[in-house]
Amino acid sequence: MRVPVRRRDAILILASCLLAMPVLAEQNWTGFRNEGTGRIQADGVPTSWAPDRNIAWNAPIPGYGQSAPVIWKDTVFVTSSDGPWQETGFVHAYDLAGGALKWSTSVPATTKFENYFRNSRAAPTPVVDEQRVVSFFPGGDLTAMDHHGRVLWTVPLFRKFGMPENERGTAGSLAQSKDLVFAVIDHAGPSYAVALRKSDGAIAWKVARGTREASWTSPVVMRHEGRELLVISSAGSVDGYVAETGAFAFQVSGFQGNLIPSLTVHAGSLFVGSTEMFHGNYDPDTVAASNSRIDLLGGKGATYRFRWGTEKANAYYASPLVFAGYVYYVNKSGVLYAVDAGSGERVFAARLGKPCWASPIGITDRHGNPRVYFFMKSGEAVVLRPGKTFDVVSRNKLWTRATMEAAASEARTLRRTNRVPEGEAPPKEGPEKVLGSLPESALHRVFSYGDPIAYAAAAVDGNLLIRTGQQLFCVRQDEAP
Repeated sequence: MRVPVRRRDAILILASCLLAMPVLAEQNWTGFRNEGTGRIQADGVPTSWAPDRNIAWNAPIPGYGQSAPVIWKDTVFVTSSDGPWQETGFVHAYDLAGGALKWSTSVPATTKFENYFRNSRAAPTPVVDEQRVVSFFPGGDLTAMDHHGRVLWTVPLFRKFGMPENERGTAGSLAQSKDLVFAVIDHAGPSYAVALRKSDGAIAWKVARGTREASWTSPVVMRHEGRELLVISSAGSVDGYVAETGAFAFQVSGFQGNLIPSLTVHAGSLFVGSTEMFHGNYDPDTVAASNSRIDLLGGKGATYRFRWGTEKANAYYASPLVFAGYVYYVNKSGVLYAVDAGSGERVFAARLGKPCWASPIGITDRHGNPRVYFFMKSGEAVVLRPGKTFDVVSRNKLWTRATMEAAASEARTLRRTNRVPEGEAPPKEGPEKVLGSLPESALHRVFSYGDPIAYAAAAVDGNLLIRTGQQLFCVRQDEAP
């Protein structure tokens, strides 16, 4: 059944009723946006910092990566890739307390993908549990390691099922249940969702999703009445599958622009993020209304309803955050929209200053004090008190100009060493064919790709982790003298 998302009245659709996963333990951040919520209960996370204050450590990351950190107790895991064709992927483990590199394990790529600054470079965020960390790389290799860096298994998805027809590459992060890990490959060819057993990498199920528009969103696992479902917002629809078997559960369609920001879940509702792309035939009103809320209803009827769609709010790279009664969207120009989570009415719009490529985080301490953290790609961050006004707690900088210049120089060097030899790079198609005729320096200016870029963040008790392409920063309250 197709849902026209521009309708503001409630529309009931046959579906399965889902409930959000419970809040995870404070010492762990186990996947992208903490398994699809962007929220955590944590104490002692600083609300202000500067290059000379409350930065516990920063550590270099070999190679280059765009994935978010994940955290299990005393260890932070991040991924990166290296080589002209990203022929080597890495999983790195850092000590949370001091930033020392515990180990780094390489994963040889079974399928080549160009190392180009506009392409995905180790963008999928891994998942971690008490036994293993499971990662996904641009060449399609899905790999599990134990907490000491020993490879347990590797599955070459793209060698098995074909290279996706997607010029920007694979960027959707993994999701997990207790026993399974999930990946979604939506592209201009045969698209699919696949579940692998975390114990041995065996494929538990794979479901076809047809030929779709290329998408970079990440799936979310949700629970309802003892069973888990995999929920995907991508390429015009929101789809649900029974996590254990892959059986189809529901679909709601009629969206536009849900290709980059991922679905957010909260208290039995689905919050869809959407953005206007620089190519394609998009209606701005429909794209805005696709930033929406779908309520999941209980009872034997197993229905849900389209609750609201916004009129002017839009997302971009950052996924929407649902926190303390509001939904927060940041558009491609760095404008923050706060929407009442109940009514969908816009509460305020304010300019953060720069675009956010990292998804925001909502943190509540043990006393019930909520704070929202927005991370601009420039390394600046804004901390807000949730409410009906743009109530700024602090504006913070992560690095100095000298640090920025050094990182930019290192990134330029890495681009030169990773450049695919002339004549070997795959031909660009569509909009990229036009863009490919421009000098790289011009593309950097147009799309603001200058390093360093703050790509992602994660938080646990007392610690805020922020990663750039080649650096990992830990923000922590300085000890008293």
